Amino acid sequence: MNRTEQTFDALSRSTPNAAWGALAMEVLARLGVETVVTSPGSRSTPLVYAAVRNAKLEVIPVLDERAAAFFALGIAKRTGRPAVLVCTSGSAVANYAPAIAEADHSGTPLILLTADRAPEERHCGAGQTIDQIHYFGEQVRDFKELPLPEAKPAALCHLRQSIVHALDCALYGNPGPVHLNCPFREPLQPDPVAEPILQMEVLENAATVLTRTIEAVPTASQPDAVALERLTSHQHGCIIVGDVNPGGSDKSSGFAKALNELSKTLGWPILADVLNPLRAHAIEASSLITHYHAILSHADQAINLAPTAVLQIGTLPTSKVLRNWLANLEAVTFLLPGRPVNIDPLHRVATVLQGDAIKLSQVVSSQTADPDWQSRWQNAQAEATTQVDTLLRKCDALFGGKVPWLLSQALPEGSSVFFANSLSVRFAEWFWKAGNGKGALLGNRGVNGIDGNLATAMGVAHGGAPTVLLCGDLAFLHDHAALLLAQELSGSLTVILLNNSGGGVFELLPIAQHEPPYERYFATPQSIDLPKLCAAHGIFHQNISDWAALEDALKEAPPGVRLLELQTDRQADRDCLHNIFT
Repeated sequence: MNRTEQTFDALSRSTPNAAWGALAMEVLARLGVETVVTSPGSRSTPLVYAAVRNAKLEVIPVLDERAAAFFALGIAKRTGRPAVLVCTSGSAVANYAPAIAEADHSGTPLILLTADRAPEERHCGAGQTIDQIHYFGEQVRDFKELPLPEAKPAALCHLRQSIVHALDCALYGNPGPVHLNCPFREPLQPDPVAEPILQMEVLENAATVLTRTIEAVPTASQPDAVALERLTSHQHGCIIVGDVNPGGSDKSSGFAKALNELSKTLGWPILADVLNPLRAHAIEASSLITHYHAILSHADQAINLAPTAVLQIGTLPTSKVLRNWLANLEAVTFLLPGRPVNIDPLHRVATVLQGDAIKLSQVVSSQTADPDWQSRWQNAQAEATTQVDTLLRKCDALFGGKVPWLLSQALPEGSSVFFANSLSVRFAEWFWKAGNGKGALLGNRGVNGIDGNLATAMGVAHGGAPTVLLCGDLAFLHDHAALLLAQELSGSLTVILLNNSGGGVFELLPIAQHEPPYERYFATPQSIDLPKLCAAHGIFHQNISDWAALEDALKEAPPGVRLLELQTDRQADRDCLHNIFT
């Protein structure tokens, strides 16, 4: 058989539902979609059946829809291309909600194909049926309910164009999730004895896509001349770079290079959060400030380093110290969101710049730098680096903050790292050393949720570079259903679990001084036997008792999933942080 015959054989043309599903999957494949993540159910049969029979698509079954959605999210974060989610009707759709919220806020492209009953079966007590119309509200870039399948050329061409439009909405301008609701009447399965209801040429013509393979591209717009003149009129400025994913890990190097050029052109230092390519790619040490949290924790330095202008690229870093400093500055503010969203929780009077960082680096003209301004930041960075490195190097106890510091130096080149929310990503922001040649540094900081971190990390690892997930015990246990994905993973994921018997981040908050109810209702320690949990899923578990053992374990990246557990102490971690930042 040729490609057309393999895709649109007699079985795919046996019923309108079968033809509809086959065409949908073929169009997605021709547009460049590579991965379809499905969950079991009856109503989605036409879509799942067609996806499995399409040789151009990788189809991954995931039992739990919540884990499935976060897994697809991880794939999309790594590649910059949308993964496709397929689920049955009813509460299955609702389980996508946390991942869709994250995709919305982080600008990650996803395509949702949610199966549904026919209109006459809704709102009448039929089983496994909820109102799926506009279910995700404004969290999706576009919603469309597809018509019931028909074996007519005009209807098939409408389906094709709806999918083309969905991919455009997911990728361009403001990337994010798109929801297509797909109603089906029974019979849902193809009919192996029925005569084809369509000629092969009809489906092939409907599948013709006169567009390029999907690829996220930067907007062509750029800041106006007046805004550029104002931006370049300041010698004492700072560039603040938060969680920025330039459209897949393969574009990270270009983004880092553009930011380095922009810093040199303006003569401004870059204060870079861990979740952007600057920490993972070597750039000139003089321009990159990573210990801004430690530096600005000292009032005299916060005053001495106050800029007259701030350029914020992407969302703000996690550090509350940095945010408080920015909120109290009397500085001209420029915002470069990269997409049409509000990125300023401080509500400053600001000029919003159009375009992206790469475009801005190409149009900003050079100015005479103030060497004193640069040296002040460089000296502060050098002093903080020496202090942090000295303290962490001498730290023999299993302090959670030392783990990302060690990872940034010990991981093999090209490895990707995913930081779970809560304390893990904060440890990484404070202590990850830059310019280390590692791969992508990622996290779910769109809505900062504890849910889905394990599943997202598996999506990052699937088909990509060896990946490490740094997470706490609560984040891991909250998503432990994602361990079912281990048997589907094509790649290597090492989970480094900081087990401090509860929520360590709460130790940094005033509520920690109130007992009761602190320990039970905020720290919430769990009593799960992690080795047994791993054994139940066939996952290798290792207790790490010292730093040498961790370094030794990191020398290899075995296929599949493994868990390295470090027993840490919440109160000791809190005290160690206090010593570093005061």
